[in-house]
Amino acid sequence: MPASERTRRELFRRGGGRCAMCQRFLVIDAGPGGAGYHIAEAAHIVAEAADGPRGRGDRPADVNGIANLVLLCPSDHRTIDKGAGARLWPPDKLLRLKRDHEAWTAVLASRPPQPSGDPVPARTPPGPGTVIVVDGEPYRLCGGTRGVRDVARHADGAFEVTAEGDGSAVWCQGHAYGEGGTEGHAWLRRSEAEPGAGTLRAALADEAALLLDLPALPGLPRLLGVDMTAEAVTLVTAMPSPLTVHDRLARAGLLPGPDELALLARALPPLGEALGRLHDRGSAHRALSPGTLLMPALDTVMLRDLGLASTPPRAGERDDPCHAPEQAAGTVLPGPPADVHRLARVLYELITGCSPGRRARQVAPSTLNPAVPARWDAAFRDALAADPAHRPDVRRFAAALRAGTRTAVRAPRGRGR
Repeated sequence: MPASERTRRELFRRGGGRCAMCQRFLVIDAGPGGAGYHIAEAAHIVAEAADGPRGRGDRPADVNGIANLVLLCPSDHRTIDKGAGARLWPPDKLLRLKRDHEAWTAVLASRPPQPSGDPVPARTPPGPGTVIVVDGEPYRLCGGTRGVRDVARHADGAFEVTAEGDGSAVWCQGHAYGEGGTEGHAWLRRSEAEPGAGTLRAALADEAALLLDLPALPGLPRLLGVDMTAEAVTLVTAMPSPLTVHDRLARAGLLPGPDELALLARALPPLGEALGRLHDRGSAHRALSPGTLLMPALDTVMLRDLGLASTPPRAGERDDPCHAPEQAAGTVLPGPPADVHRLARVLYELITGCSPGRRARQVAPSTLNPAVPARWDAAFRDALAADPAHRPDVRRFAAALRAGTRTAVRAPRGRGR
């Protein structure tokens, strides 16, 4: 028998009407004159059925009792029950999440209202050298701290901190090193805020869900762990090597030669397939830049993370050096074509040493670097088109570059695996 209506109402009250994972409010406003409706779900910590998610092992006396239920939104409910989610969210981890969330809800409910003019205490985020434990694994933050205004930008070797609004919420991201069973390079992203505050926590929770739902592909980051408390969510993905495409193929003072370009062409299809899988779902990275394209091996270019794929797109959302035209202005919502444009801008600058600029037509890459195959010129022209509708899809763009070179592939000196 499922949880009673009385139990569900009490769970909703204890959880403050917010998802314990993403902190979204679980009552949808129907607009003026309409009644809001609930999307809250009472998720089982130990499955109702013995063969369900987390159903084996010790079972509570009342499997439908409030002690075995956690308040979640529909998306996060699917995340903990589907595929690898059941492994990533064992009963003890969900129970801790439930307790933290309900305890913080009680604390917030007992606080007197804060006058709007009172300052909000700023948070002190973690910094280089700090060890953060995620799913029992220690990760030490690397590099020097650097303040940034944009969570999608990254300076190599830095651990970045972005304060939201009044400083009561912070976002951190950067290179970390696993010092336990997951020893090796990793990419760590973290959002800290009181329950219901900040806007990035939900995006990070959604990225974890998206990573679990996507297939395992060479061009996609692999989820190592995710940890959520009432005040913070931390996401860690594997980074087989911190080397970017630029690190592998660029030579000091020299443009990439035929061998480097052939390697690039061979390594791009895994990236095209990874982005293509995102695009097939109606999502897009929308933050591709030199720092987000890793090249852990000579035959693979992969994504460092999923960028802005878990945040809703909006016209005029970005004005960084790699932005697609529709991201800076206009009425077209950025989507998959924005990834094609951004990827083309990053690669154009890598192979020519020059920015493609913002003119209607760019200088052909083969004019700026004679080693570039002439067949690449048309591929870059189409990918950099101002009109999103005129750009090829990302798989076609990667395939066009692969087909456009017939140079024998030899590893550049000093750039082996």
